[in-house]
Amino acid sequence: MTETKHYLDALAHLGLPGDWAITVDRRPRRRSIGIEIGPAGTVTVLVPPDVPVDRVAHFVAAERAWIARNRERAQQLAPDFAMKTLVDGETFDLLGKRYHLRLTADGQPAQVDAGTDGLLSVRRADPEVMREAIIALYCTHGLDWAREHGAKYRHLTGLRGLRYAVRDLGSRHWGIYQKAPHLVTLHWPLFGLSEQVTEYVLVHELAHATNPPGTPHGPAWRQRMHHLMPDWQHRKHLLYDLGRHTWMGACQPR
Repeated sequence: MTETKHYLDALAHLGLPGDWAITVDRRPRRRSIGIEIGPAGTVTVLVPPDVPVDRVAHFVAAERAWIARNRERAQQLAPDFAMKTLVDGETFDLLGKRYHLRLTADGQPAQVDAGTDGLLSVRRADPEVMREAIIALYCTHGLDWAREHGAKYRHLTGLRGLRYAVRDLGSRHWGIYQKAPHLVTLHWPLFGLSEQVTEYVLVHELAHATNPPGTPHGPAWRQRMHHLMPDWQHRKHLLYDLGRHTWMGACQPR
């Protein structure tokens, strides 16, 4: 704290909004001052070694309008993930269909009935056991979907021997492609979103699997995306909007 106190004291005199809650992070390897906006609108000033206090204050003051704009955008896009209580009648979305939870005394740990009622039947147990059973169901159905839809793009991508997996990828990725095992892995909560969005993430990773030249999301990759999915940018924005409200596995049983 003592290393950053002088910077914070100088920033306090700029008259910035109190809810910005600015912090300072000294980065030994940085060469220039930077500003990082967190998911909920937090503001972190990134300071290289031996930068004068007044220079940092001047930089932040000059970037005030930029900070305000990007904080607002970050707050609008901040995650607001769904919370489940695991009670009868609760709704779950899977592959574009809505199911109502039905707790049972026996039967499979979790299964869906895609009939007129759209039931997600889960064997009554400890909440964590039920939660894991539902996630396993998402993984199973998601893997079948990925294999089926991935095959539909084979004539466009020319990919052969590509494998698929569905598992928990944490909070940073909806999908990843690994070159060495030639494997596309999708995040299981993705299958709680619309198929339009789910297909975008699949195609995003298929484009990486074709190994376009240049940077990971550079011109060659974007050209590949336009070829595979002309409306990919629209679907990407849908993912930003819908993805922050989906169920990521959190439960608060009653």
